[in-house]
Order: sequence, then C-alpha cells, then structure tokens
Amino acid sequence: MKKIVFIATMLMASITLIARQKPADEKQSQPHAQEQALVQRLYETQASGSDSDFYEAHQAFMNYLEERKDWDKYYRTWMSRVIFDVNHKYFHRAFHEISYLKDDIEERHQERYLYIANMGLGFFYNGRNQPELGEKYFRRALRGIDVEKDPVSVFNCYLSLAQSLSFIRPAEAMACLDSLPQQMLENPMYDSGVLGYRCIIANKMGDNEAFERYFAKYDSIRHHLPDQFNATNLQQVMVCHSLIRKDYQTALAWCDSIDVPMTATELRINVYEQMGDWKQAFRASELKDSLLLISEREALEFHTADMARDIDQLQAEQEKAEIRHIQLMVVGLMAFVIISMLIGMLVYRHKKNRRLKEQFIQLQEARRRTEAGQAIRHAFVSAIQEKLMPPINMLRVYAHIFNDPDFVLKPDERPKRYKDILHAARAIESLLDPVLDSYARGTVGISDEEKQVCMDALRTPLLTLINTSEVIIDGNGHIPHEEYMQLRASVCRDAYRVATSAHQLILFSIYNDEIPSPKQDRVGLNEMVRSILNSYDLHPSAMEKQRVLTTEFKTEVADDVMVNTNLLLQELLNCLLDNADKYATGGTVLMSCYANADGTYAISVSNEGPSIPASDAERIFDPFVRLSPDEHSLGIGLPLARRLAISMGYNLYLDQTYTEGVRFVVSGI
Repeated sequence: MKKIVFIATMLMASITLIARQKPADEKQSQPHAQEQALVQRLYETQASGSDSDFYEAHQAFMNYLEERKDWDKYYRTWMSRVIFDVNHKYFHRAFHEISYLKDDIEERHQERYLYIANMGLGFFYNGRNQPELGEKYFRRALRGIDVEKDPVSVFNCYLSLAQSLSFIRPAEAMACLDSLPQQMLENPMYDSGVLGYRCIIANKMGDNEAFERYFAKYDSIRHHLPDQFNATNLQQVMVCHSLIRKDYQTALAWCDSIDVPMTATELRINVYEQMGDWKQAFRASELKDSLLLISEREALEFHTADMARDIDQLQAEQEKAEIRHIQLMVVGLMAFVIISMLIGMLVYRHKKNRRLKEQFIQLQEARRRTEAGQAIRHAFVSAIQEKLMPPINMLRVYAHIFNDPDFVLKPDERPKRYKDILHAARAIESLLDPVLDSYARGTVGISDEEKQVCMDALRTPLLTLINTSEVIIDGNGHIPHEEYMQLRASVCRDAYRVATSAHQLILFSIYNDEIPSPKQDRVGLNEMVRSILNSYDLHPSAMEKQRVLTTEFKTEVADDVMVNTNLLLQELLNCLLDNADKYATGGTVLMSCYANADGTYAISVSNEGPSIPASDAERIFDPFVRLSPDEHSLGIGLPLARRLAISMGYNLYLDQTYTEGVRFVVSGI
C-alpha cells in the first residue's frame, strides 16, 4: 500500500506568528527582538538537520520562556522538540520528552496544557505507523482545549487529527481539513501548510483533479509570498507533483533533498514502483528494512530503559521508607520482592524480545531471498520473452495470411515461406524447456503432471508444425494442390496454436505474482473494445468450412465515455475471445459494453455452444485444468485472463445466468 509521510507539523508556525506580533509599547521592544532572534535561530537549526545545534537552540529558547513564565509558548516549544525527534525517528528520545513534559505540567500545576502531552503521544504513534492510536490521542487532546481562548491549538490539533486519518481513512481526513476555521486560513503560513496536506491526501486518494486545484494555490503562495510560505511538506508535495507528470528524475531529486533517511527511502520506493524500475525499488526496500531494524533496536532499548526507570523509582521509594522509619522494614522487604519480580520480568522480557528479534530477522531474510528469487525469475522470463516474441509474431502473421482461403502462394515461393515458419518453430522449441524449468522453480511452481500438460499442449502442435513445414519444403512445389491445401490448413492451425500458447505461457509466468499494474492509459471504452474485436481473427482456418461463425459488438455506453486502463486489457479480452472462438459451435461471438450500478463499467464476451457446469465455474480459472479428457489445450487462457484482471483491479467471472452458451464478464472498469 502506498503510504503517506508528513514531514513535520504546524506548531512551530504558530510560535513564529506569536513571536512576530508587535509589542504593546516601547518597553517590550527589546524582549520582543530577543524572542524573534531565538525563534529564527531555532528554525535555522531545524532546517540544517544538525541534532546538536537544534537541541542547543531549543534549550536556549526554553530558558528564555521559562524566565518570562510564558507557559503557553513554553510548552508549545517543548512540543517542537518532540516533533523533531519523531521526524528523525528518535522514538526513544521523543517518548521520554513527552513523559518529562507531562511531569513538568503537573509539577507547575499547569494542567490546562495537558492536551499538549496528548498531542505529543499522537505524533509519537503516527511516527511509529500506528495511526489508530494517533487518532485516539489527538481526539483526547481536542477535549482538553478551550476552543474560545486557544483557537490556534484547536487548529493545530484538527490538522494533526487529519494527518492520523490520512493513513487509514483519507476521505475523512480531507473532510477534517474542510472543517478548519476559515479565519485561520487567511494567514498564508497556515493556508500553505494546510494546502500541502490537501495535496498529499488528494494524491493518496488518486484524485488528480483535486491535487492540481490545491497545488495551484499552494504553488502561488510559494512563489508570490515566500516569506510567509510554510515549507513543512514541500518535498513530498513536489514528489507527488512530479509523479503525476511522470517526471521521475525530478521526483527522485526532491527525494534526495529530504534529510530524514526513512522518509526519503519510502518516497523513493513509490517513485521506482511507478517507473517500473523494480531493481531500484528492491534496493530501496532493502535500505528501508535496514532502517526499520535500527528502529526496532531503538524500541528494544526504549523498553529496557523504561523498565530500568521503574526499578530506579522503586529503589528510591525503598530508600525513603528505610530513612523514614525502621518499622517500615516490612514494606522494604515487600519492595525487594517486587523488585525481584520486576527483574525477573525484565529478564524474561529481554529474552522474549531477543527471540522475537531473531525470528523477525529470519523472516526478513526469508522474504528478501524470496523477493530476490522472484526478481531473478521475472528477469529471466522477460529475457526469454524478448527472444520468443519475434518467432511468435512471425507464426501469427503466417497464420493470419494462410487463414485467408483466397490467398495464393506460388509453388516456387513455398520453400522460402515455410522455411521461415520452420525456423520460427524451432526457435520456440529451443526455449520451451528453459521457460517451463524456470516456472517449475518459481514461488508457486508446477507439478510434474502440470508440466506434462504444458509439454503435451505445446510440443505436439509444435512438432506437427515442424514436420508439416518440412514436408512442404521437401515437396519443392510439386505437392498436388488439394493435398497442399490440407497441409497448409494444418500449418495455419498449428502455427496459431503454438504462437498463442507460447505467448500465454510467458504472460502467465510474468504476471504470476499478481503485482498491481498501473492504469496510466485513458481511452474511449467503445472505441477500444470495437478495435480489439475488429482486429481478432476467427480460428480454426476458414478453409476448413466446419462452421459459420461471425462477430458482433453491442454497447449501452455512450461513445464519449473514457476509462483508465492499460494495454493488458487487450491481452485479457484476446484470451476471452480465444476461448469463445474455440468452443463456439456456430452463430455469433458477441462483445458487449454496459454500465454497472456502482458507476463502473463492464465488458462481456459470449458465444453459442456448450455451457459450463456450475460446479466448474471457478475450477476453469485454475491453471492447466481441462474439463474434457480428450482436450489437449494448454489450459491457461482463462487463468491468465483472471490474473490480468486482478493485476488491474478488475473482476472476471463466469455469468451462470447465461444459458445459450458461455458468457464471461469483466467488471469494475
């Protein structure tokens, strides 16, 4: 799933706006200037990426606010330290800062600021990819804010709640942003920050139109009001903007500008996946895994430190009890027992965490090996596909030509043409064993029986095609016309069968992992389906005159309807046409387009002939299944069609209400 990463928050922006307010009189001008200088330094160190510089500047500003007893800015500024640690994946530090912040609020009796501690927990859980808990604490923080006295905090809390919702319910997150007070959005710094969130959420929802609308306003503030522009999520917005325009190099350049390794790596994975550069995506995933291991190790240290802190607190209580009175020795003994139990729990938890860590590493290693094997097999099959496509296309061309009974080939031209067919057939024959062996060693694999099905369906027509072509070549144009036409019909049938089966086997192997295929092509639905049907050749050879079969196209959809899809839909429909053509006893092969109640569209392909029993309605989509023992087909046309449908997010099923033959439906387009 594509994940949204928000790089920071709006709290620091609110601090800056308050700091920039003009003083009420000249006596306040000097402290006000000092505060502005401290805020500016804090922003510069935050942008520099240096931890030590940021912590030093942060502490200086905190000391200044504590001296002035400005608790509102004091606790907001403290929260900026938590946000900095979360953004840089320093979760151990962030959790302790939240704990110290809560203790400080209670010690100073400033309980009205406890909502800031809840917001800190919300940021903490968002950063650790636990948005449900993040939502819980942001909603708890909202209940503790005085709406009339502190609109800035209400604004920040709603914005943070939208961040949590964007991970799991992006539409609700957008609605949350729509409910923000409009008077706050009149300030360009707040407005640009919110627009950045809107751009990222619209990109996650796939709403390019909304993205462009928000980005236009966002970019306008960026160029026309640079001093008031909030660049919090600028890098991610620009990555989304570049991906929409398929400008992958610019997207990668923006990724490189992010100084948080995990965030940059996650965005690079998104870019490489859309580029189709699976090798780089795999490398980026490996880097992400290593960063996650570091994060897990820090989490383990955090749990250990937390237990040590509990033990220290119990020891302190024990010492106080012993100093207070000797009669509390019983309490001390009980404390010792409790401490012993805690130490035992600590040891048990440490061993358990170590085992879990070892299991996690083993699982990660197994997953990496599996993904590497899949990538190698995919690359191998893709390389074979490049070698197979020329001979497959050649056989298809000759099958198309010889399927026309009016086409006449002179006797002296026959040796040359049939040598081309012979060479193409032998090229395919030489590559069949590597393809089947590679597929047998894949993650799904095939049994010996299924491999024999493949060999039977491919080797038999292939050898027949080779032998028939050799007979025609050896005849050197002296074969009687009637016999030659029979041989030619056999060549046509076997060439089509070999080309189609080899092509489907390659596609089935490539898309066996059910990896989603992006639908980047926008085409007219009727125009596309009509073109596919018009370019399809009915088989077996028309010279055999065994049946009368026609094609027809019907639609209930307007011609101006456009859909998002990709070229795999043509392969899918060709598989359904092959199946309808193969089993039709006559009549019409019909392709239809119509609209569904949910706003999507569907395409159906039907023929007139024998129906499929209800018990086999799903079994026909299993690879290498033959419903008849006399059948010698490869048995992957329908399974391939369903794999392609799943990869594009469609649904392919057998319409069991159709009784005049067989009708398959592709829905969800």
